[in-house]
Amino acid sequence: MFFNKSPLIRYTAKATAMASAAIALSACTPPVSKSAFNDPYEPQNRKVHKFNKGLDRALVGPTAKGYGFITPPVLINAVDNAAAYLGLPGQAINNILQGDAKGFGQTVLTFTLNTLTFGIGDLAGNAGVTDNNADFGQTLDVWGFREGIYHEVPVLGPSTERDTIGFVVDTALNPTNFFLGDGIGLTFGILDRLGDRNEFSDVIEDTLYKSEDSYAAARSLYLQNRNFKLNNGVNEDSLEDPFADF
Repeated sequence: MFFNKSPLIRYTAKATAMASAAIALSACTPPVSKSAFNDPYEPQNRKVHKFNKGLDRALVGPTAKGYGFITPPVLINAVDNAAAYLGLPGQAINNILQGDAKGFGQTVLTFTLNTLTFGIGDLAGNAGVTDNNADFGQTLDVWGFREGIYHEVPVLGPSTERDTIGFVVDTALNPTNFFLGDGIGLTFGILDRLGDRNEFSDVIEDTLYKSEDSYAAARSLYLQNRNFKLNNGVNEDSLEDPFADF
């Protein structure tokens, strides 16, 4: 039947099921003080961190540096732009789910302008259009779901329950992957991560190999950067509680 074959209907059904499951899982996490790390499984997380650190030293880091050495910067930039372009449909969905009309307009404008370059250029960025990078972890935050337990994911690195659920939903429900196939998005995604690893090599290696406690340093850096994004560029430590005096 038509309903069984329609990609749009299959996508909508899948999106509804995934979003419902994400909401149920996010609601199960108890609250935690902002001043404390919600890291009850730190011993296990440190083992995963040790694995990730070894993987970076033996494979990811050298591969990223090799990719950066042999690939012309203009091509690396094109790949980065293409990866960002393929993520724009999913970003637009998160803008809608967050009720962010301004962000949705920015995303649509970015997609429209960069389509003129087949996704490998960044006309929108050059024109000063802001990229809001909306994701489903951010959407859950807007909906009021707590950050949850901190954990380190094998291969992927630092995360929280909310962000891990967001990553899974964003990956599974990205319209680009659904209509074009997972292979295209995965390929550009891997190359994009290698480009980032090469570009930010100094910061990453200072954190992993020069800090006294690389696990604690990576955890703190991740949570600070994530909170900075969720607070729209405002450091959480500078935010005042309007009810603090009551």
